[in-house]
Amino acid sequence: MATFLYSAGEFFETEENSAILVADSLLVTEGEVRSLDKHIVRFIKHTSAKAPELLPLLPDFIFKALNLVPKTGRQFPRLEIQEDLTLKIQIRPAPETKATAVLWTYPEPDPRHDLTVKGPELNLGSTIRDKAQQHGADEAILLNKEGFISEGALSSLVWWEGETLVAPSNEIPWLESITRQEVFEVANNLNIETKTKLAKPEDLIGREVWLMSSLQGIRPVTEWIGLSKEFKAGERKDLFDQELLKFVAPLP
Repeated sequence: MATFLYSAGEFFETEENSAILVADSLLVTEGEVRSLDKHIVRFIKHTSAKAPELLPLLPDFIFKALNLVPKTGRQFPRLEIQEDLTLKIQIRPAPETKATAVLWTYPEPDPRHDLTVKGPELNLGSTIRDKAQQHGADEAILLNKEGFISEGALSSLVWWEGETLVAPSNEIPWLESITRQEVFEVANNLNIETKTKLAKPEDLIGREVWLMSSLQGIRPVTEWIGLSKEFKAGERKDLFDQELLKFVAPLP
């Protein structure tokens, strides 16, 4: 992994870091990335909320930062604005992906405070996911005070009710998800009904449930620790995976 600081139109390798204000990660495979435009739009929008004075620098920063990403292998770069208002990119090899997912419920109400922007809660999300992994799961699912599902610590969650694709209610705060946006766009293109609703973990037993992220894509859930192993196989996953390929394009 390497971190590069953007200054006066140039990049310099650095080891200095401060807290993150805004961040956006994307999977680059052999020089290709899915929905780069959506990632850029989200990064600009969140910058506007947290550090609007940096907006004039973003076109040059983003273009030059992406040119630093190796065009071979699997990379998981992260664009960052840090608390000291520095612009950085972390060049990271992509972690291993898994075909399915095991879930664990975080036992306390969602502890995050800032869900309007991707970045400030990343470290907390990683800490919560680490706890899930200590319980043998891949991801922790966060609930609100009433026990309704929000999302994963670093992932989004959707499920199927008959022929309808469902996501947690928009009444409950959740971080803007590119993959959730893509999957709902695919569903709309295929004339598949979509909706959002309040749901508790036990409401998902026996259904087809997907855990999703830009890194992992769609992963059917096979077990929810302490809840059930009765989840349907990912019957629709292959179709959606094929449709998601339409969002893939080479890095500029």
